Amino acid sequence: MPILKSKKRHHYTHAAFGLLLLAFLWSAAPLTAQNRINSPYSMFGPGEVKGNEYFRNLSLGGIAQGFRSNNSVNYINPASYTAIDSLSFVFEATVFSHMYRQKAANQEQLTTYSALGNINFAFPVTRYWRIAAGLLPYSQVGYNISDSEDLDGRINYFYEGSGGINQVYLGHGFRLFKGLSVGFNASYLFGKSEDRMIAASDSAGFYRTAWSYADDIDGFMLSMGMQWEIDLAENQKLTLGATFTPDTELNLTRNERIFRDLPGVWGIDTLKDVSGATGKMVIPQSLGMGAFYQFNNNWSAGLDLQTQSWSEFSSFQQNHNLNNSSQVRFGAIHRPQIETFSGFLSRWEYRAGLRYGQSFLNIDNQDFSEYGISFGLGIPLRRSLSTLNLGFEFSQRTPDSSDMISESFFRFNLGVNIYERWFVRRRFY
Repeated sequence: MPILKSKKRHHYTHAAFGLLLLAFLWSAAPLTAQNRINSPYSMFGPGEVKGNEYFRNLSLGGIAQGFRSNNSVNYINPASYTAIDSLSFVFEATVFSHMYRQKAANQEQLTTYSALGNINFAFPVTRYWRIAAGLLPYSQVGYNISDSEDLDGRINYFYEGSGGINQVYLGHGFRLFKGLSVGFNASYLFGKSEDRMIAASDSAGFYRTAWSYADDIDGFMLSMGMQWEIDLAENQKLTLGATFTPDTELNLTRNERIFRDLPGVWGIDTLKDVSGATGKMVIPQSLGMGAFYQFNNNWSAGLDLQTQSWSEFSSFQQNHNLNNSSQVRFGAIHRPQIETFSGFLSRWEYRAGLRYGQSFLNIDNQDFSEYGISFGLGIPLRRSLSTLNLGFEFSQRTPDSSDMISESFFRFNLGVNIYERWFVRRRFY
């Protein structure tokens, strides 16, 4: 009987893993097929940057520099891969739903979209070497704006954009000696961004002019990290972490077209039609550092600092006059009980976090501050070391001037961590 029971549990665990994996991949197909983000500020720089967010830790304010976990893939700091057990395989996936609220003067709009957040996995190679890989969005573009002005009649302007950059990475983590780990991620970035503008008027004899360009984007990015674990006392540990990503050059291939027509008159006048123009997009270097402290088996907390030199961003050799960005992040974790025989609610992991910083946006010399508050739960799956993660964040992006658009974000995340011991030879007696 014990033999049959162990085998049955083993098969059920793998079946659950397969069903969850298929569910995430099935949901990802329609969600990644089109971009539903709707933020007017995504037209600047590479778009709304997502690649520096650790989706599982979004409920911890986004801390990642010193964070280590044996059942999660912290791709922000690749040195953390060495926390994966030497006999385990970890799979992680996240889907999220975002609600955007834009407000300016007496006008307000609300939009929502859902998408796949990330797919990651990690496993050991040797006692001192771990490998991780995954797919996630790096940035997203999505906006639909209308404006008008009076110039010998009312002229209406329509702006629309869509697309973004995706990131697929292969990472390595190495434990050099007790307490010190280093790692790196080699990433391939790829995607497409499309922007369109139309100028039209209700006045007779006024040409309607349309301008559009589509950029195909691809290139490689390298990021490096280190973590140093320091044992202070029984059940107390301090982990210091840092990451660095140098300047990254991405290849651009642009198709651009400008044409005009006269409403009511047949024919289109093409003013410009260029296909295959090549250039570069330069994503500037970034630096992060932080600390994570384990007070005891029940409480732990971390603090991160991150900066990126967005003033050096350029595309097609044109500087976009962006600001350097900075972020301060704080997160805390509470585990009431860690014993497997304790009550179900007592084994949940409770998370909370805060973040504050300056965005890279610089519009009419106006700076934009960002802050967020987050909460989350880690719910262990029955008879398993795997976890279901739930997260929520409310954040706001606010310009210096009240005349400009302010944005509020409501983010809901659902993720799963599948933790399996796949490298153990099972023996039954």
